[in-house]
Amino acid sequence: MSHILGIGIATLDRVFVVERFPTEDAEMRALDHRARPGGNAANSLGVLAQLGHRCDLLAVLAAGADGARIGEALAARGIDSSACPRRPGAAPTSCVLLAQDTGSRTIVHHRDLPELDFEDFARLPIERYDWLHFEGRNVAVTRRMLQQARRRLTDQPLSLEVEKEREDIDTLLPLADVLMFSAAFARGRGFDDPATFLPAMRRRAPRAILTCTWGEAGAWALSADDRSLHAPAFAPPAVVDTLGAGDCFNAGLIDALISGRTLDEALDRACRLAGRKVGQMGLDGLTDPPSTRA
Repeated sequence: MSHILGIGIATLDRVFVVERFPTEDAEMRALDHRARPGGNAANSLGVLAQLGHRCDLLAVLAAGADGARIGEALAARGIDSSACPRRPGAAPTSCVLLAQDTGSRTIVHHRDLPELDFEDFARLPIERYDWLHFEGRNVAVTRRMLQQARRRLTDQPLSLEVEKEREDIDTLLPLADVLMFSAAFARGRGFDDPATFLPAMRRRAPRAILTCTWGEAGAWALSADDRSLHAPAFAPPAVVDTLGAGDCFNAGLIDALISGRTLDEALDRACRLAGRKVGQMGLDGLTDPPSTRA
């Protein structure tokens, strides 16, 4: 079992399952509704906890009932949030419309909390962790956190999820050992496929492992010695819920690499885990198919 720290945000996700995505100005009855914790790093940690790892989260939680509710939900998923600062404000909340006919999700997010301060990270005894995973957000502060981690740690890997384009985000890339790019980020940079995107990003991160997910086409990776790898997607019998699939991929990749798997094996296992998630509602009860476990 490894001890993993995730740095990012924790949200309250209100998921409404609808038959199909509504048209503008429509009124529609939801088929189902559930509230659950969300946030990219928090989701990945929840999956890693299921895979047997000890997981801590560093994120700002609201001081109040909603923040307490998120903390309790995280604890139920095996995530320790005791390091999270509590600050006045409304808990970050996402309204998610999950279309039953396609399994796609549309998200409207509201945030009324400050981002993490550098001091929130600096006071942590990060030397005790085996792996640190960062969300690529709040760039100026995240850069300072990554730089300090580089100074304080010896051989613990640092991974960085790069989901969205943000000002100066390229300054974070050379500081991570594993970079996890989204298809949306690659397309926003003008690339139509990850096989050309990843080599183009190499000069920005000369020594890192680079990965990029591409939906139904699977995922690609570029090893630290520039081997190009691909793993296919593992489609479930039916697409049920795509929310958090990328977070599951990231968790599967971290789990495999920290367990000593090769990058080829890690990419395959991450795609299998993401495919399994797409075939079920939510993240609870999610484990690798038996055939992929050691």
